[in-house]
Amino acid sequence: MQEIATPKKPKSLWKVKALAAIVPLSGMVMAASAAIDLNGTIGPIIDSIVELIPSIVELIVAIVPAIIVLAVVGFIVAFLHKVLSMMQL
Repeated sequence: MQEIATPKKPKSLWKVKALAAIVPLSGMVMAASAAIDLNGTIGPIIDSIVELIPSIVELIVAIVPAIIVLAVVGFIVAFLHKVLSMMQL
């Protein structure tokens, strides 16, 4: 049985040139990103956010009883209003 020879595609030269241009650029990007001190820039922002979290939790815990009391008082007032309106005073 005979094998049919398929013509090979010529390798495209633009892919090789693009790869040759991208490799040095990626090396420069990695060197530039390593030169920035992330702890000096992002660290203080994260620290201030972490310091706010206990204050927010304390605020929520302190306001929940007040919300419950207001809900109970509102229910009682609305209930008494409905009872009095049914009596037509």
